[in-house]
Amino acid sequence: MAETETEEELQAAAQAIAESYSSDLILGEIVKRLDTPNSQLRGGLGHLAALLPPEEVVPVLRSAVGDRRNGAQERITAALLLERFVGEPVPAALLSDLSQSNEVAFQSLREAVGDGKFNRHILLEYAVQMRQAGGDIAYLVMDLLDRLPESDRVELLRLVALDDRQAVAAAALDRLERLAQGEAGPQALAALHTLHFVLPPALASVAERSLRKLRFSGLRYEPPEPHGIRCLISPADMGGFQSIWFVRMPSAGGAGQNAGGALLGLIANGRTGLAHAFGRERMAAEELPPLRAAGETVDIPARDGHGAAMLEVPVDFGRWRVQAALAAHWRTSSELPDEFRLYCDLIARYAAPEVSPELAAIFAGELDEDVAPQTQSAHDLQTDAASLLSHPAMAGWLRPHGLFTLRQERPPRMSAAARAALARTILAELEEHPEKELLRQAMAEGLRSQAAWLLIADSREQSDRALRLARALPHLPPSGNPLLALIVEAGLNTSQASDDAG
Repeated sequence: MAETETEEELQAAAQAIAESYSSDLILGEIVKRLDTPNSQLRGGLGHLAALLPPEEVVPVLRSAVGDRRNGAQERITAALLLERFVGEPVPAALLSDLSQSNEVAFQSLREAVGDGKFNRHILLEYAVQMRQAGGDIAYLVMDLLDRLPESDRVELLRLVALDDRQAVAAAALDRLERLAQGEAGPQALAALHTLHFVLPPALASVAERSLRKLRFSGLRYEPPEPHGIRCLISPADMGGFQSIWFVRMPSAGGAGQNAGGALLGLIANGRTGLAHAFGRERMAAEELPPLRAAGETVDIPARDGHGAAMLEVPVDFGRWRVQAALAAHWRTSSELPDEFRLYCDLIARYAAPEVSPELAAIFAGELDEDVAPQTQSAHDLQTDAASLLSHPAMAGWLRPHGLFTLRQERPPRMSAAARAALARTILAELEEHPEKELLRQAMAEGLRSQAAWLLIADSREQSDRALRLARALPHLPPSGNPLLALIVEAGLNTSQASDDAG
């Protein structure tokens, strides 16, 4: 577990151990390793503890916390496992005697920073544990960081600056500004530049002010060109969600531990934000998607055997869409996916992204409903909808949706005419559905995202159709939406085919 490089790998390793050994044997091994200074291994122990029966693990860990014969590191780790992973509160009295625990905390910090130079995921795990431990611990860690060389402080401070607690994040930004004036100046300037792209607006302005003050002092960050970085994007689903992958290709000759390849994968939505992130570094070229020219697709194999086609797009377009998703994200959330916090520097160290006016225009005015009503006829919109849904990139829109299960009493077998009548009934019911406006907004986001995808893929006519349908949506009731009607009918047909096959 100490050698894993992502949270998914860590959880998978814990699951494999839990399935291979008895709980009493695993619990004994957890207790033996409570004194580890390795934050990555502590996280793995926590995942293991969470997989054990609570009635077995809680008494053992509580005993380890309260036993004063144990070292401070053992007792603190046991308390962490109980509170964060098992969900069992630890009475303050059990830890009240650990007045000398700062030295233990420093040793753990030094270990995490040292190991983090070779595996940055260890630093992420350390930052996550620190976030779970409370605000006082965050300030203690930053004070202890002052005992390390300046160049060793920057990466962890960058992660602390992405803490959900604004005061903690602001304190980390202040330390980075001071470091920018010392021997770690280039690193700290790069961290501040990265952060001002991904922090929530209030903190992003703090980072931007710091960069401005530093420029007045003659300390300027010069963003590099994004050479060697690629972007792949999947077609959007009906809700506007897309997979966006950023790939850093390794330099020639890199292999094994020296491989410089990296992958940051996101599920993003320009209307709702970032839904998921995963990342990995030290990847060889053969582990990464093969290189394609912009506008060409790459087949990505999936675990379920169904591959997905992702489109090679200009990297600035991918970064621009992530910026849009972040802006939406901060309107409704105060938390970022953990692995985005770690790997966001892969895409945010560069200058602000620029896209072609044609692509930007697709998303312009996407929330403005005071535009002139569309002038297309119902027949033209029907033609657009049918033609667009024939494109392979729209296949996901035609899979069964919850829309056609609104009426659960439908008979298991229906004629084509009955299915068409039921589709009309479902669309009519949507007129009164409380979430019909959210459905419209989601479809509009999906259509605009598809329009951009199709334009880059050199399917201009289909791109135009998607955009015309997106712009018509504000003026169409659900019952008059030809795209929605076709999707509901397709869902009913698919459901009927499944019933017949069964």
